Amino acid sequence: MVEMTCAEHDRYAAGSQFITHTMGRVLEKLDSETSPINTKGYETLLNLVENTANDSFDLFYGLFMYNKNAMEELERIGLAFEALKKELFGQLHEVLRRQLFGKVEEAGQRRILTKLLKNDYALPAPSSDAIKSQNNN
Repeated sequence: MVEMTCAEHDRYAAGSQFITHTMGRVLEKLDSETSPINTKGYETLLNLVENTANDSFDLFYGLFMYNKNAMEELERIGLAFEALKKELFGQLHEVLRRQLFGKVEEAGQRRILTKLLKNDYALPAPSSDAIKSQNNN
């Protein structure tokens, strides 16, 4: 037994039990199955699903309904998931942009430079970053 206030208990329970049951139930919805190449981490996730799915939904619902901190944890899980998706898609967007438009952007820049040179515009000296970038390509 650990001595603590009811408020502390609820905060800790929401941060451990509710999150554990939520993640186990989410993974259960994915119909995750064992495979011939399971990692130890994946085995742990499958065990989590088995552990939480064996508990009644009423227990899970009780953790949600009767702990005022559970809604905050559910919101934090959603925000964390959205942040992770943004990070992944942000990386993907940059890769795709370079693959799809990299050549077009380079050609477009050459056209602009050619046009400027033909019109006798003075071009600013390239920055050291631009020079480094060109040397790396």
